[in-house]
Amino acid sequence: MILFLMSFLQFCSPWISRRFVARLLSTVICAILIVVRPFSRYGVPYAFLALSLKELIFSVQETIAQQLESTILGLLGGLLGIGISSLGTFIASLPTVDSVTARVIRGWAKSRLPRLTHAARICCFIAIWLLTADVTLDETIRDYAVSFLWVLLVAAFAPLISSLMILRWSSAQFATDIATAFAISHDCLSHSLDAAFSCSHTPTAAQNQLLKMSVALNQRYSEASFELRVGRVGVKSIKPLIGTIEHLRRELSWGMVHSRTQPAPLHVDSTSPDEKDVDAFRVPAYELGHAVLTSMRVVERTVLTCYELNIMPRQRDEEKGNLDEALNSLYKAAVVARDVLKSFTDDLDMQQRAEDGAVGFPQKSFDLCLFMISLLQMAHEMKHALYLCKKLTALHEVSSPRLWHPHFSWAWLGAAPSTFIMEERGAILDQDSPDPQAETALSLTETLQGISENQYPTDQPDDNDPDGYPDSSPDDTPEVLRRRRIHGRVMSVRWMASVIHHVWNYAAVLRTRLKVSRVLRAVQHSPNLRHAIKNAGGIVLLSLPAFLPTDSPGYSWFYWARGQWMVISYLWVLETNTGATWRVGYLRISGTILGCVYGYITYVICQSNPYALVLMLTLSELPISWIITNTTFPSLGVVAAVTLPPLTFVKYFSPESEPSQIMLVVLRGLMIAAGIIAALFVNSLFFPRHCRVMFLNNISRTIGIVSQLYLSLSRDLFCNALTSSILEKQKILKLEVRIRNALHRMNLLLITMNDELSLVPKPMKRYRQIVVTLQKLLDLLTGIRKIREKIPRKETVTAVVTQRREFVSCVCVCLFAVEQVFRARQPLPQFLPSARLALMTLEMHVEERIRQSRDEDLGGLGLPIVYAFAEADVLRELVDTLEDLLELSRQLFGTSSWYSYGPLDMSVMTSIHEEVGEPSRSR
Repeated sequence: MILFLMSFLQFCSPWISRRFVARLLSTVICAILIVVRPFSRYGVPYAFLALSLKELIFSVQETIAQQLESTILGLLGGLLGIGISSLGTFIASLPTVDSVTARVIRGWAKSRLPRLTHAARICCFIAIWLLTADVTLDETIRDYAVSFLWVLLVAAFAPLISSLMILRWSSAQFATDIATAFAISHDCLSHSLDAAFSCSHTPTAAQNQLLKMSVALNQRYSEASFELRVGRVGVKSIKPLIGTIEHLRRELSWGMVHSRTQPAPLHVDSTSPDEKDVDAFRVPAYELGHAVLTSMRVVERTVLTCYELNIMPRQRDEEKGNLDEALNSLYKAAVVARDVLKSFTDDLDMQQRAEDGAVGFPQKSFDLCLFMISLLQMAHEMKHALYLCKKLTALHEVSSPRLWHPHFSWAWLGAAPSTFIMEERGAILDQDSPDPQAETALSLTETLQGISENQYPTDQPDDNDPDGYPDSSPDDTPEVLRRRRIHGRVMSVRWMASVIHHVWNYAAVLRTRLKVSRVLRAVQHSPNLRHAIKNAGGIVLLSLPAFLPTDSPGYSWFYWARGQWMVISYLWVLETNTGATWRVGYLRISGTILGCVYGYITYVICQSNPYALVLMLTLSELPISWIITNTTFPSLGVVAAVTLPPLTFVKYFSPESEPSQIMLVVLRGLMIAAGIIAALFVNSLFFPRHCRVMFLNNISRTIGIVSQLYLSLSRDLFCNALTSSILEKQKILKLEVRIRNALHRMNLLLITMNDELSLVPKPMKRYRQIVVTLQKLLDLLTGIRKIREKIPRKETVTAVVTQRREFVSCVCVCLFAVEQVFRARQPLPQFLPSARLALMTLEMHVEERIRQSRDEDLGGLGLPIVYAFAEADVLRELVDTLEDLLELSRQLFGTSSWYSYGPLDMSVMTSIHEEVGEPSRSR
């Protein structure tokens, strides 16, 4: 049968993946091992659980390295579960305590350490069966342990054997993602080149796709760096290309959008440039653009070549030649383009002086200048990428294939494997999430103020002093101040209160108080601990009938209905937020129904025929494997595959067992559905983590980080110290990464938010618009940072400090107002300082300063004046984006108005909150 299956799969190989074939083969191997009675007798009566464990824990991965990691961690978790559960069963006086403690630890590990999620789950899976088993004798305990050891080994090695036969050792998925990102950048730049000298527009679909890919690359790198892999070079060698792709995307986002806004006052000249001026840009722009495009293709091919395990030296040498050729052409095209751009700007500047004295450029000429500047910046980025690829090929040439393995650390345990993320997409939402206790803890300034108030004796009231405080002199030494802290007669009430106060505020005691406060707050507000409590409490309550007296109805019902499946379903559906739990819940309920129907059909057709059972299970694996490997809802296929074995093999091992097959199907479906419903109930009522609340809190925090980024940019603009400037730039880059990661999490939260059950409709469109607006704001701030490196500081900074200070203040006040609106869910004030008016004032003063510089200096200002105009253009768009953000905030939370344009009255207009009955203050 296996030979027939392999022939069939070879025929279908153009349409199916290796993972699909390996999954199918592992199911056949596992099913055959179960039906062969001389072998499966070691696993009776739970031999059929091998198929369930195979699907839940040891499911076939993308590569052999990933499968080995899954097998090792799963075996460790399973052996730990067998050991702890057997010990807990043997020590009859401590079963409940052991069960609760173990499940709390596993629940914490599941939430805090995603890498150990499957290991924690298999530990709980085995503990549920063993701790709820009716065992009293040592021999019976040993028999149960041997049975589950057989189940564990079969479930682990069947997929491993199929993976060794089918899958590849090497995985170049991260390199493929990098190459794909360069291919998308290539398409975007190609469209931008066509649009630069025509009336067409760059399609936004490709740019949106590039944005998603750029954001996802950081997570992909984290996954790839913590996985087993065989190859010549490590993934860290191409990590800098993540930054290159992000820089290219930002240049494509803000630097190559033509005529984005109405002309600003600095370039109001609407005179059309001569055709010869446009033609002056055409040839160098196309040459430089094609050189950049060629470089992207060369980098794409080089990355794929160096991360392919079996590569011919001739192909590698060919790529090295392409790298040298691309570098030469890129350098020559960049030199020509820079000379043309400088010559054009100087000529246009001198021409305007001679004719009408206009300050600005024609809009088309200005757009072309910006376009050339962006091309030069992209050429600079690609030059670094080409040099990196040259080092990569040299490293590939001198290296031999080796096994790359992660360093076993907390970082490795905290990184979720890619297959786990694919199955439970809501799990990534809690990674790198902000500290929840920060909302309730005292700020650093508050803490320092409190310490100051309690350290000085002037804060102690004195009844004899008319102001209520004892006399003190600024010249008093610390020793004198400390002696004055203790007041009153010895052993009096006041003296004892002073002594207690002095000891309580002593330095060592104060340090201990601060440490204990941090620990207590971390425990009180830890989402991981709360998830562990829900995990352990739910399992204990659901399995409580198993620990009742043997003659009780609850005990009899639990064993008759196999209540273990209810507990297992609860364990597998309980996620760290309500949206993910609802999504996994309804998918698993659907999969349970499908599995029950197919399981009953299989029993009716096959009865106890082992050959027919293996064939039907193999046929069921075809749609299940396709759902798991090719769709975004793999949980549907997983639970269907888990539901089938108990329904198809129970009667095979125990033909006379009760209940009947139809009742068995109904009971299995009801038990699994009951566990799913219990998980939904617990996650919705106890310590709920609603995606909407998490989303709004993340929006508030992200806007706060955007405000910090803009303040850092403004501080860097006025900073003259080289060391301070370097430190500020490092801080700015870190803030940009934080904002980008936060936007990625919010996009995932929006996806999961759709799965939450809510009686009141959520304004999902507005939520998505907020994320898009914040992404645009980040891109604009990055553009401002790039432009300000080349602006003429004398004309645009030093001479207009007052106007720039006013503009920065207006922007910061608006950002702060929006941050607080999302934090408190309160209406926005009706009137805020106008950033647009401040920008217009700044532009007029800059324009006047440029005119004065032209009068003082007869030579052209050159390229710096183009950057000055570019900064004004980007600042104008920044104001537009900020006003869009304010308008979205008003649409969501309303406006607190005090002035009416109609009859003069006082009114307050507030928005209806998304959740009926919810207070309008932050949770």
